[in-house]
Amino acid sequence: MANKGLDGPFFYLYTIYMGYNYSYDIVRALNEIRRAAYECGSSRTDGFVAWGIKQDLYQVKWMLDDLLKDCPTFSPEADWLKEQEQKKIIRLLKDDIQ
Repeated sequence: MANKGLDGPFFYLYTIYMGYNYSYDIVRALNEIRRAAYECGSSRTDGFVAWGIKQDLYQVKWMLDDLLKDCPTFSPEADWLKEQEQKKIIRLLKDDIQ
């Protein structure tokens, strides 16, 4: 499965070089969300279960939207978000061409 989210190595390298010990495991959280999305789209999952999984994914999305509103804004944030959006567009175009 292609990495549709943020670059995983970023989180590992940040932890190694910054020396900060997080109280959470973001890589594990992202993997769990990817697993849910995969299961939702699986042909082995019936519609009732898939709909429940999709509802769970919406709950995560809405919770993240609310939590991000409460976070401070950082100086490099706008540039970083623009860069991530450009990477997403490039991935979409590459997928469309293939």
